[in-house]
Amino acid sequence: MATRKGRPPGPVANTANGMGKLAEYLRAARLKANLTRDQLANKLDCSITTVQRAEGGKTPPTLNTVYGYACACDLDHMQAGALWNKAVNAHRGHTRPSYTQAPRPDLVRTADELGAALARAWEQNGRPSTREMEKRANHQYEETRASLSRSTAERISRRKALPGSERTLQAYLIACQVPAKQFPMWGQAWSRVHERRPAAREKNRTQAGKVTPAMQAPEAKARMREAGLITLDKYPGPVAPWSARHIPCDTVSRFRLRLVLQGTARCPVCNELVTGTGREEEGASDGER
Repeated sequence: MATRKGRPPGPVANTANGMGKLAEYLRAARLKANLTRDQLANKLDCSITTVQRAEGGKTPPTLNTVYGYACACDLDHMQAGALWNKAVNAHRGHTRPSYTQAPRPDLVRTADELGAALARAWEQNGRPSTREMEKRANHQYEETRASLSRSTAERISRRKALPGSERTLQAYLIACQVPAKQFPMWGQAWSRVHERRPAAREKNRTQAGKVTPAMQAPEAKARMREAGLITLDKYPGPVAPWSARHIPCDTVSRFRLRLVLQGTARCPVCNELVTGTGREEEGASDGER
């Protein structure tokens, strides 16, 4: 049976954006490996149409197809993955992404600044998936002894947590393809924040009107009730929004216990400060009922 050749390769489309650059990269790699489209399709166990589309530049191929090229044509997996991320973002219309406002690593001083800087590093890398981040970090585990789970990558990139150790920080930077020469600068930023956090926690314990994570649900509900708020669901913690009915205006909104105890929380409906005066109003309201 004659070997199927397919149509002659046409010009790459969208050469000015990520999709075209990825297509040119894949086509050049195949030619350098001296493979026809049919031969590469056999190696990847896919159709010639899949290869044609990958090298066409009109739509990005799947990540598995890109990694198939990397294995068959001896490409760098991290570079191929980075180009694929840019191609996907271009296809989704993210050609001008908005990034989290964050200082440079050498200017980071607080936990919030470090969290923002780490989120920005993830965004600038094309917002790779947690699966891809885990794969990148573990690919270099033998050299760094630093691994990264998907859940950890998700929490750090979404600013829900900070790296618990410098090894985790390094694994995250590898997953975001941050140049290795910048690792010392990031490590110094992590150390500065790590040294400041115990002092900040101790300060929060001693300040009046502050709530500590040790506060139990009954006490938290009582403090909210003193401020004129009747809670409607389980205690989510001192920082997370908590659904409650504001007695003075009789509307349901979400309030943060920490801000309520600081006296800075406002009702989003009536715009009144949520203070401890709500107890008497509540009593009067209950009496009327």
